[in-house]
Amino acid sequence: MDKEKKKMGRPLKFGEPRDTSLHLRISKQESERIKKCSENLNLNRTETIMRGIELLEKKFKL
Repeated sequence: MDKEKKKMGRPLKFGEPRDTSLHLRISKQESERIKKCSENLNLNRTETIMRGIELLEKKFKL
């Protein structure tokens, strides 16, 4: 009998898996700006940064 293979781990919040890591060196002030935006938008830092990228793509038609 074939048993279904169940994926282990946390379910995806967004459409595709986020399996690439990006390490940035930013100033304390820049970190605080990201934190402030993410708290005001009620998003995590990754989603906050992705929203900013989306805005830039729209503005510059990328």
